[in-house]
Amino acid sequence: MSREDLEINREDSFKNKKFGFIGGAGPHGQVIRVHNLTDDYECDSIDAGGIDADSGELAKLLGDTSYDGFSISGPYMIRAAEMMDVLSDDAAMTHAVNTVRRLEDGRLAGYNTLVSAARHLLEGRVKGGKCLIFGTGSAAVSTAAALRAVGADEIVFVSRDPDRAQQTGLLSSVDGSVPVNDGIKVIGYDSLHIHYDAEVIINCTPCGRFPELDRSPITDRRMSVRMFAGLELAVDLIYDPFRTKFLQDAKRLTGCRVRSGLDMMIVQAIEAGNIWMERPVLHGCSAEKIRAVRRSILEEQLNVVAVGMPGSGKTTIFRRYAYELGLDFIDTDAEAAEMMGISVKDALSEGGPGEDYFRMKEHEAVRKACIHRHKVIATGGGTMLNPINRDLLKANGIVVYVRRPLEMLDTRNRPISISRGLTEMFRKREGIYRRVSDISLYNTRIFGERKAKTGEGNSYNYELKGFVYYMARKIERYLNELEG
Repeated sequence: MSREDLEINREDSFKNKKFGFIGGAGPHGQVIRVHNLTDDYECDSIDAGGIDADSGELAKLLGDTSYDGFSISGPYMIRAAEMMDVLSDDAAMTHAVNTVRRLEDGRLAGYNTLVSAARHLLEGRVKGGKCLIFGTGSAAVSTAAALRAVGADEIVFVSRDPDRAQQTGLLSSVDGSVPVNDGIKVIGYDSLHIHYDAEVIINCTPCGRFPELDRSPITDRRMSVRMFAGLELAVDLIYDPFRTKFLQDAKRLTGCRVRSGLDMMIVQAIEAGNIWMERPVLHGCSAEKIRAVRRSILEEQLNVVAVGMPGSGKTTIFRRYAYELGLDFIDTDAEAAEMMGISVKDALSEGGPGEDYFRMKEHEAVRKACIHRHKVIATGGGTMLNPINRDLLKANGIVVYVRRPLEMLDTRNRPISISRGLTEMFRKREGIYRRVSDISLYNTRIFGERKAKTGEGNSYNYELKGFVYYMARKIERYLNELEG
């Protein structure tokens, strides 16, 4: 039998196998989706939320012989390593297992694909220098091993409890079994300012993970990433949201390069499939495959968010965009009005509860809208004045700035536009719209105007639909850039 025939037979037998993802508390839909996109197999979700990793329940799950392999999330990686009959080099070095394959004789083989996935993410992006790692768990240790492999000069772990982290002995394995005090440093967040010269920071904690979009391991300690003036690269292993607050702050305040953890999740899932299928490591882990999976995930994860001056056409255009693409539409002004029990106009008019009250409800509406994925969201003209709103909407959003000449802005039913004047409002807001947006859309159209001149029927719908598809092409191009 030829090698090609052997490969075909192996692939056919692979399709009949069953695999499962053992995850702790929290949503794991994206992980399952990535596994099912990367190869020709189905990965079931095995809810292990709340079980004690040290109890017999994890062993019972791993002992289910109806499964040929498992993918394992962070809380159970260390305990799972102790239950394996065979360990790969990376799993033995890090004392952590995130991929399990059941051998033909029934024994369990454990692997840690996070190490090679992190190396794939960091290769060519880290050239010596000091690297800070937030966290001391399995993902942090795996990332540190990858940093060593790609040539990091110094690794400093940042922990909520540095004494406890050192006592575990887990961190010593990263540097070739050198005692932690002689190899790599472990500090508390209160000492973070001492290492202001760090060139790379990698967040390996869950802080900032969906739905806690406004949290960051730095701002949670009332500090700013601005102290790292020489920062060159910020990485967050979190993949949902796509742009965590930590990454947004790092990009905005230091200008450094930033990387989401999405690619790392994709690569480790591809490698898990290769292990289960007994293929060579990184076989089929091509740039094209990674891009295809990334594109599919981002299309399902990212919202499309409209920002711009009041009266620029955001609601009209984006409601129609949602209709044409079969997506749900959310108007944060309408949501805020429902919360208040009165219209936005009445809330802002004389005798109403006032702008401060409206802005509070507007923020609640934004926060509520951002817990959704793959929606179309239209915001009010002043929504982006609140920096927290900006971070929330950008976290999982493609932000589109709808520009319109001042003389064409509609001020009807807009008390703030009338009282403060459009020119002054534009002067204060335009820079914010530009900085926060991913795409700019220039709207000089009056939809249906041709009907009044020529008597042509249905020109409003025809022109609006044409403009919406022009916008859809711009969004498509932006997704192509993210894909690449």
